[in-house]
Formats: sequence, C-alpha cells, structure tokens
Amino acid sequence: MAKIIFLHGWSMNGDVFIRQKDSFACHHVDAPDLHGTHHGQISTLLSTFEDKPILAGWSMGVSMILSELELLQPMVSGLIFISGTPCFLAREDFPQGMRQSIARKLYRDLRKDFDPAWRVFTELLTHAETIDDSTLSELKGLFDRVGNNIVLKQALADLEWLYKGDYRDKLKGIKVPLMIISGSQDRICFPDASRYMADNVQDASLHIIDGAGHMPFFTRAEEVNLLIRDFIDGH
Repeated sequence: MAKIIFLHGWSMNGDVFIRQKDSFACHHVDAPDLHGTHHGQISTLLSTFEDKPILAGWSMGVSMILSELELLQPMVSGLIFISGTPCFLAREDFPQGMRQSIARKLYRDLRKDFDPAWRVFTELLTHAETIDDSTLSELKGLFDRVGNNIVLKQALADLEWLYKGDYRDKLKGIKVPLMIISGSQDRICFPDASRYMADNVQDASLHIIDGAGHMPFFTRAEEVNLLIRDFIDGH
C-alpha cells in the first residue's frame, strides 16, 4: 500500500484532491489543510510516517516543497509536481513565469475588493478548458466554500511569499524520482515552467495534459490518476 501526501495550492484546502482520495482509497492518502506557508509544517507531517511517502504538490505546494527541499527530500520516496513552477514571477532570465504586472494587479485587486478578484482568479484556474457541467458545478461549489473561509491577511502574505520565491537553483539537487504534470492551457503556472523543471532535473518525467488548465488533477482526474498510479507502480 503506497502512502501519498497531496499539498494544495494558494488559498485552497485539501478538499481539492477529492478525486484522488476516491481513486486511491486502497492506499494511504493524506491531503492536509496547510496553515499558510509556515516553515516546518510539511516535515512535521512527514515525520509521522514510518515508511517514506510520495509527496505531491500542486502550484504553491510545489513551491513549498522546493523551498524546503534539503529537509524534505530524505523523508520521501518520490515527488510529483502538478502545475508548478520554480519561480512564480517572470524575470529577465526566466520568461516562463507570470508577468509581474499581472501578478501585482491580482494582489491589488484582492486587497481592494476580495470577492470579485477571487472570482477572476478561480476563472483563470480552468481558463480555455472544455469542462462538463457536472465538473463545473462541483468546482463552483468548491470555490465558494473555500472563498468563504479565506483569511485575507494570510492569503495576501502567502501571495507575497510566492512572488518572492525563486527555487531554480534547487532543481539540480533533486535525486528522488520526480514526475511533473502540467496542463497545456495553464495560465497560472505555464507549461513552459514545467518543461524548464524537467530540463533541469536528472531523469524527471514530464507529462503535458493537452487542453487542461491549472487543475488537471480535478478537471482531467482520470488521466492524472493513471499517471500517478503508474508512478507508484514504477518505483
């Protein structure tokens, strides 16, 4: 029985991984609600496992893993990066990140009037995807529940943390098996950022889900879960 821990993205919670919890019910699956980006919370969780689990991060979850890679890597048997980036904001030597003007506008809009800015953000998560009505309804309910429980001060602090992060120099230090998954239509963490990570990690596998956005584990759960199952079986 494999052990898998899923780390959610910015301002979300573990409920986003409901389609993984259901699919991998025969395994030990944990999707904790993270308390901001506080250092040490992931290692504390990992320390409760006798056997090394697979650690899967989505979006900000990827950044959190990379930020503490030296501490976390000896505690896991493998890593899965879903819709992540080693550097959230674009820089002169990293055009694969989000344009700084767009990111700063999101921050200002969230601080000024949270509700409409949150709706804009959640729409970006599935931008340009073709999604069935049932999945859209489930996502809307999820986003509404999450949005009603967000503490704005913490959300803005986590966003600032994301914007400051640059973990490109950590990539070559990844020695455990790594699978990278991205959606071809992702407009938060672009697929080119995933390609960059794959190019800079020895023996990493890369899977671009055609037509998927920032949440392929939810909108294309069957495909992603199959990849995860193959990853589990392969090591």
